[in-house]
Formats: sequence, structure tokens, C-alpha cells
Amino acid sequence: MTFHLVVLKPFDGYKRGDMITDTVSVQKILAGPQASFVVRIRAKGN
Repeated sequence: MTFHLVVLKPFDGYKRGDMITDTVSVQKILAGPQASFVVRIRAKGN
């Protein structure tokens, strides 16, 4: 299952509401301290 992220709290140039779809970026963010600044959503078609 593939996930995208939606930013809740701004960080590293992302602003609230931005959607992060790059798989490498998603994995890096979820593994780091900014994981609490985003929510996961299921990618369309998954």
C-alpha cells in the first residue's frame, strides 16, 4: 500500500496543506522527527 503525506505543521520549506508524494521523501519524513507534522493518506488507486 502506498501512502502520501499532508503537512499539518510547516517544516523544511513545506507549508500547511502541502501534499508530499515522492516515495523517498515520504519514507524519510516518517522515519524522522517531522513525522508528527504530517498525516498519512492512502495514495489513489491503492
